[in-house]
Amino acid sequence: MNADMQRVAKLHSARERYESALQRYPELRRLEDELIKMYTDKVLRRTFVRQEDWQAAVDRLHQEKAAYLQRHGIAVDFSEPSWDCPLCQDTGVINGQICRCEQQRMLERRFHGARLPARLRDQTFSKFSLEWYEPEKLTPLRSSERENAFYVLSKCREFVATATEDLRSATGLFISGRSGLGKTFLCSAICHALAENGIVPLYIVFSDLIADIRATFQGDTPYSENELLEMARKVPVLVLDDLGAEQVTEFVASRLFDIINYRRNEMLPLVISSNLSLGDVTQVYSERIGSRLGEMCLPLMLYGTDIRAKQVMKTRR
Repeated sequence: MNADMQRVAKLHSARERYESALQRYPELRRLEDELIKMYTDKVLRRTFVRQEDWQAAVDRLHQEKAAYLQRHGIAVDFSEPSWDCPLCQDTGVINGQICRCEQQRMLERRFHGARLPARLRDQTFSKFSLEWYEPEKLTPLRSSERENAFYVLSKCREFVATATEDLRSATGLFISGRSGLGKTFLCSAICHALAENGIVPLYIVFSDLIADIRATFQGDTPYSENELLEMARKVPVLVLDDLGAEQVTEFVASRLFDIINYRRNEMLPLVISSNLSLGDVTQVYSERIGSRLGEMCLPLMLYGTDIRAKQVMKTRR
């Protein structure tokens, strides 16, 4: 079913829901009929009462309707279609511009790995718990693991706030640390927060990005390598998760440099998570990649013990 047919189906479903409610609740039908008549009379200029009196009568009807809905446990928006995107009502366009929901679909059509996995979709800043980081154990920075995690969290929030205000003034982030310390959680939280503020990020595991680019050579995708690279270069915020988990080759390093160098020159922010430090990146990829990331990104390091292991132990107690 294409987008237009889906939209029509939602409108039809909403109409059926509306008619069913009016049939079940005669008093609701009376209130709806009176409101419709009031608005119709005004549009057709069949009312001769003063504007103030007309408005007061309409307000009373709306208040009566709201009380009736609440009394009978009926949702205020019971007659509204269940849009996937309330902003554009699933049209893909808002105020003459491509809506962010359609921009996200465009990314997902091009990159198979661009959609946040199901397990990450509820990972937001408000759900990032500091309880998994030790309050007493010190890091090499002489702060506790918990204090350090709070600092990293605050810098991630700060990045979103700055990017929302002025995209090109936002310094990117390079979040490193051992596996299971919350790096991917923070990447998904950044994506959620950006989307809530009208910025569409491209979130993708770096190895998936390379796999998508390689798929263009086999004709397994309708897009060319250059089209995918162009999108990764120009998307407002690029979030590359798990850099360094892939097999590093000259091909991989050259594509990574291409993306990083373009975004550096155009002042487009980049968020990276990795088990590698920035120093390791220089050794594994190249000095020019490490140098540019050091220029573009604020290095952040998470310390602690694998949170997933702690969570398993807690459930077994």
